[in-house]
Amino acid sequence: MDVQIIEKDGAKWAMIPYDDYLSLVELAELAADMASDVKTEERLVPGEEQLPDDLKARLLAGENAIRIWREFRGLTLEELAERAGITESFVALVDRGRPTCRIDKLKRIAEVLGVHLENILRTV
Repeated sequence: MDVQIIEKDGAKWAMIPYDDYLSLVELAELAADMASDVKTEERLVPGEEQLPDDLKARLLAGENAIRIWREFRGLTLEELAERAGITESFVALVDRGRPTCRIDKLKRIAEVLGVHLENILRTV
């Protein structure tokens, strides 16, 4: 993220590109939704695909959601990257749990995996 710090009248201001701003707003909204008092079970969409119990247990144990969903879909890192239109190295980073704020790329990964973005953000 490209940030420019400006000082004026004793206050500091951070200037960021507009696309980065939009990504941060979206992430903040998702974080607020995820932190809400609504239980996960109540947020499920009727008919929405669920992971098998063994994979749910891996998620609860803290394993990376992208890796679990990728393996569940039977995709390699290369296949996921190709279908999402992003580099394999980026997919490998998030598959290992490296943090990123590239919401646009994470959205594409979620679409390829057939899950809501919230389902993969929990461990990214």
